[in-house]
Amino acid sequence: MKPLPVLFLLVLSAVPAAGAFLVQDGQAKAEIVISEKPARMTKLAAKELQAYVEKISGARLEIVTQPHAGKTPVYVGKSHFTEDLKLSAEGLKDGAFLMAAGASWLALLGPDEDFVPIEPWGRNRSVGETTRVNAEFDKITGDTFWNHHRDVHARYHKDLDVWDYDDAGTLNAVYEFLRSLGVRWYAPGDLGEVVPSMKSIPQPEVNKTVVPDFGMRRFTFYTDHTGIGDKAIWCFRLGLNNGHKIGGITQICHGAKFVLMRDEMKQAHPEMYLLTGGRRDTTTKGSGYPDLTSAVFFEKHLKYARAMFDHFKEPMLSIDLVDGYGGMTSDDPKWMAQLTPERGWSGSMSDHVFGYLNRLALELNKSHPDRLVSGLAYSAYKLPPEKIEKMSPNFVLIETRQRQSFWDEAKHKEHQDMRAAWTKKLAPDRYLTWDYSINARPEQAGRPVYYTHQISRDLRELKGHTLGEMIEIYDHPAGRESTFGYDPFAIEHLNLYITSRLWWDASQDVDALVSEYLNAYYGPAAAAMQAFIQYSEANWMHMGQDAGKIGTALALFAKAQDSVDPQCAPGRRLQKIADIMKPLKALQQQLSRKRETDADYRVLEAHQTGGKPLTSRPFDGQVLKDYWTEARSAALTKLSPAAPHPKAFTHFQIQRQDSILHVGIICQEPDMPGMNIATTASDDPKLLEGDHVTLLIESQSRNYYEIAINPAGAILEIDHANGGKGVNWASGAQCAVHRGDKLWSIELRLPIIGEGAFALDPLKGIDGAQPKSLFPWHFNLCRQRVRGGTVERTAYVPTGKDTFYVPEKFAKMWGK
Repeated sequence: MKPLPVLFLLVLSAVPAAGAFLVQDGQAKAEIVISEKPARMTKLAAKELQAYVEKISGARLEIVTQPHAGKTPVYVGKSHFTEDLKLSAEGLKDGAFLMAAGASWLALLGPDEDFVPIEPWGRNRSVGETTRVNAEFDKITGDTFWNHHRDVHARYHKDLDVWDYDDAGTLNAVYEFLRSLGVRWYAPGDLGEVVPSMKSIPQPEVNKTVVPDFGMRRFTFYTDHTGIGDKAIWCFRLGLNNGHKIGGITQICHGAKFVLMRDEMKQAHPEMYLLTGGRRDTTTKGSGYPDLTSAVFFEKHLKYARAMFDHFKEPMLSIDLVDGYGGMTSDDPKWMAQLTPERGWSGSMSDHVFGYLNRLALELNKSHPDRLVSGLAYSAYKLPPEKIEKMSPNFVLIETRQRQSFWDEAKHKEHQDMRAAWTKKLAPDRYLTWDYSINARPEQAGRPVYYTHQISRDLRELKGHTLGEMIEIYDHPAGRESTFGYDPFAIEHLNLYITSRLWWDASQDVDALVSEYLNAYYGPAAAAMQAFIQYSEANWMHMGQDAGKIGTALALFAKAQDSVDPQCAPGRRLQKIADIMKPLKALQQQLSRKRETDADYRVLEAHQTGGKPLTSRPFDGQVLKDYWTEARSAALTKLSPAAPHPKAFTHFQIQRQDSILHVGIICQEPDMPGMNIATTASDDPKLLEGDHVTLLIESQSRNYYEIAINPAGAILEIDHANGGKGVNWASGAQCAVHRGDKLWSIELRLPIIGEGAFALDPLKGIDGAQPKSLFPWHFNLCRQRVRGGTVERTAYVPTGKDTFYVPEKFAKMWGK
């Protein structure tokens, strides 16, 4: 990254016409001229130009349909005035635009076609509306497919009165002009923008047409279906293009599910669904999985695709398989015979899947040679097929990837090689990329993941070889944003901003873009933030394992915070970064602790186990298979190789349901009458002298807690941190114990209080966030049996000693 320039203010890049001004000394010298019947995007463009000129200078340019003498006209969008000037956006596409100026006028325009949805389309996601649009589509198709145009309404932004599908050429021209004045939109919301102050705005001398390097430039947020709020206008300001004229309106991935989703289809044609686990997959919530060997499914899929082309005029349609298909198996030998496990996971289904997709594409190419179909390189079918020399000429491949991983040169080369292999099998201009921006997901948020140079290198390589790109972006669920305690775009906005600018011109100097950002966004903290971002970009990938690198990053960031007033805009932007990086400090502490085991335990979410809801039955200590299943069941073992084999076996499971950890423990006991129960009272240290199970937990921020339970249901809870042996601490857990003929069992419901619990009340709750992959807990689960003078001890992780209390041997506990 280049050294920061001295100047902070951004300046007008276009050359001003001699003596001409749009605003002079705070007074409006121009007006915005639009047609009498402007397109929706033209109206938005005029409003945006008016608003930002006023923010910059204090002067308000009026929006008119007829120019007035004495005012310089700024023509926004197509009108008879631009036609008189022989200016035309004809032939421009994908948001391209032109800017032109004369001695006494300025024109900003591009294609501005208003989108008109085709019926039947949904006005909302209600059951009634879903039923209506599906029923109307049934009349068109004579079948029972799912009409995904039910969700078209989500692409209309009522507050802006525009669709994502409206052409935005004129709007892009206005934003380019505003960028030339120094306006920047680095992140969503008012705090994310930078607006310079200037009393005079010269009329520029400009005559250029701007065409993007990438046609489709799409951000796909997790919250697309519920509304994206102020991110909608941010996307427009970044110059994005949903690309529906390239990829269509129907969901651009996993399109086969729309053939399968309806209950009517499942009941009428179960033979279309995958045979797995002794039954056809028609009961799975959602679409179910298809049987690619089924002739009926092929015909239905073909019929659906032709209807989408004929009625909805889709230029491209996803024929890709249902999400999760790569992890399926079948009871059908014919289906299994198509797999190629010898190619490894990424190629184990390639010939199976693309053999099917290619057959379908070839048939559609015969009936609709002017349309395209798409499929993902994804999961177990990421590698190109070996048995197909050339894919159908209408087939577009969408490569799924995460370019932030390309810091690893081996991973980068792997994708280069895969793209080259795929390109040989595809017709020209049949490639799209799908990237992921998911570092702010709750289980991953914390590390300062900057990868601007990987973005720059990758987009330079992709330029000219792809129809465009989509990025799937994590965002907090609508209505629950405040419960997470951090802004998901606090760090990621820079990666997304750099990507958006390079989509227009991949040859730009990324260091110059970042330096400009640092100056404009962080002001006095620019130099310190440059050091922090440079270090983080080189080291974020190691911060999950290296406490020293975390420490260095935190120290560099602290210098940045110390250099600004926390109440000013740069200070508040830095606080957003501090909020999302809070887990790093705890991870640093955790990584600093000595570890002597690689053992781990993945906590599944309760719905992933396939069992009945745990909360739907009495809480009585019975660990029943119908509810707990055998998912992730783990056994205890003897503490050391020299110890005798246990006479009683123990198994446990841990599941998470929202903010509750459910722990189920089954203690086999051949001698129930002889159990040694040292106490029947809770909070009695004598409990540890008899039969009991103890759960030892080290959270990200606390080392460590103990919850011991005996067959009588007595509980002893201890916070061992700092060598403490106090028994006044309480986890807040619910516990139930069941005693049967040959076993006793425990159900424990342990609340995840969250970070800061100790500060709120040191005697209540486990201090620590939910255990995650990047920010795990560590634990051991142990059992003691006492018979006469013999003590039998077992544990999930052997401690190598005749004691449970060896934190170095605690296993990693993680989940989503």
